[in-house]
Amino acid sequence: MRVLSGSTIILALGCAFTTAQAAPALESYSLTAAGISRLGAAGPGFSCATFGPDPRTAYFQGNFQVGLPTDGGACGVGSDSRSAVATSGVVNVAAALAVSFGPPGDLRAFTGSAKGRAGFGDLGVRAAASYSGSSDSFTVVGSQAYGLQTETITFGGASGAGVFRPTFTVDGSLFNLGRTDSQLGFFYSVGNGPHFLAFRIQNSRGSVSYYMPGGYVASLPGMALTGDLVTGLTVSGSTTFSIDVPIVFGSALDVTYGLWGASLPSSSVGLLTGSGGDVSFLSSARMTGIEVLGATGQPVPGFSVISGSGTLYGAAGVLPAVPEPGSTAMMILGLAALLVRRLYWH
Repeated sequence: MRVLSGSTIILALGCAFTTAQAAPALESYSLTAAGISRLGAAGPGFSCATFGPDPRTAYFQGNFQVGLPTDGGACGVGSDSRSAVATSGVVNVAAALAVSFGPPGDLRAFTGSAKGRAGFGDLGVRAAASYSGSSDSFTVVGSQAYGLQTETITFGGASGAGVFRPTFTVDGSLFNLGRTDSQLGFFYSVGNGPHFLAFRIQNSRGSVSYYMPGGYVASLPGMALTGDLVTGLTVSGSTTFSIDVPIVFGSALDVTYGLWGASLPSSSVGLLTGSGGDVSFLSSARMTGIEVLGATGQPVPGFSVISGSGTLYGAAGVLPAVPEPGSTAMMILGLAALLVRRLYWH
């Protein structure tokens, strides 16, 4: 644990104060799946006829998600799924799948990939999927990924209530073609409280929508919409958003925020091309600005923060780790020795 002071602060998200209960953690996840669920494959009757989200994606419930057979792998749907957790550094996972399936005369083809990345103050996702062929209620196709972090923080330097205002930069592109639902979303919560949507780009079969803190907007500053319904629509560029989070100085709280990406294609029958999408935001969302306000709405000078993960944050976002004094001295001695050696040999 590292204690920060002065103008250095740590990430906090949420809508209300809550007592800290969790340890700092990072989690990344990726899944890509395709196939036809075989009725009765897991037992008599209607086994393999019901579908639901992957239980590991519970934090992102309500979003576009791959519906998997609830009876599991016996149903014959192919998938590649990865997940990983850590308490420091950056954790990455990647999944990929290419498969053909379907009865003679109704052959179908799917190619998908998904990547999730999680670091404190720095998340990324990519979900790509392409599909050609028909589909029905037993067809499963799609890719999805997330990066998730939880941090324990305590603000000092003032008393009573205050506001933490992080700014995030989101950069990348979302491509959508044919009958495909694609989505990028940023969510946050405090402690065991509810999850809140802060940012979203969504293309549901050619209908594009944007969500920023405060509600839906007609466009996103710094991002452009190009293409058409025949060749595909792309939302690309870089934009920022900020969240005002009430805090209580001197009281610890747990903060979770996550980035979700999904691309779920469907039937391409009657289209000139297949259906597909590519949600490519592996380099975002990054925390690139921070402001802390007191009860009167004025900036708080001389504040301090205790970070459970030891991650350093400042006005410009995540800061490079500061080497320990002993490590710095050893590095200087090593460079000096190298210089002496070079002078000796030359």
